[in-house]
Amino acid sequence: MGIYLAPFVSLLAGGALGTATLMGLISSQTATPNQSPANAEAPQFDYGTTATQ
Repeated sequence: MGIYLAPFVSLLAGGALGTATLMGLISSQTATPNQSPANAEAPQFDYGTTATQ
């Protein structure tokens, strides 16, 4: 019985964790502008920049 139950419970737990992670990512990217790290109208690319003093 346990040989069949353990993989099933593992699949359910993995699916729930994956779903929660994906929903959190989607929610953070589509939130209101003051809560979202992305701005589609004015993207910023700061690759290789350094702070000047």
